Amino acid sequence: MRLVKKRFLNLITLGILLAVCIFGALYFSNGQEPTSSIKEDTSSSKNIQTVNEPKAEQEPSALAEKVTIKAYLNLGDCESGKEVTDLLDGLVKEYQGRVSVEYIDFSTKEGAERMAEDGLHCQGLVINGKQTYTIKDSNGEQREVTFSHPINTQYTADDLKTVIKLLLGE
Repeated sequence: MRLVKKRFLNLITLGILLAVCIFGALYFSNGQEPTSSIKEDTSSSKNIQTVNEPKAEQEPSALAEKVTIKAYLNLGDCESGKEVTDLLDGLVKEYQGRVSVEYIDFSTKEGAERMAEDGLHCQGLVINGKQTYTIKDSNGEQREVTFSHPINTQYTADDLKTVIKLLLGE
């Protein structure tokens, strides 16, 4: 009976998250641009994990010595976030000291508040203070990529790697 109740609660949680993502997609498809403002967090929480955090927040710029990523994910019970965390952890290892990631669990009250402050409506990444970047595709054509929603919906691992290299001047 407990297993049925737990599965039922998981289904409700996933339904709510899906509804939030759909709402966010509809919001952005109606001509709204994602915000790129970042508010400084002065709180400390057990629900926030930081990997290789720099001493100071970096200002958004075209080229940066360091790249800071805020990853808004459901760290509690979401398997789709594992692909993103594995990718981000790999980038932290690959670019030791130059790329840092802060994981923010939006399933918590504090995480949801921070997500709303950053203007996000669904899981996503904020990279050096921005969520949308212009990159060149394999044909040399410029296109915008927004790091919103689960990976492989609006962005790919290659898109993220391209932006990291772009910001680091590689």
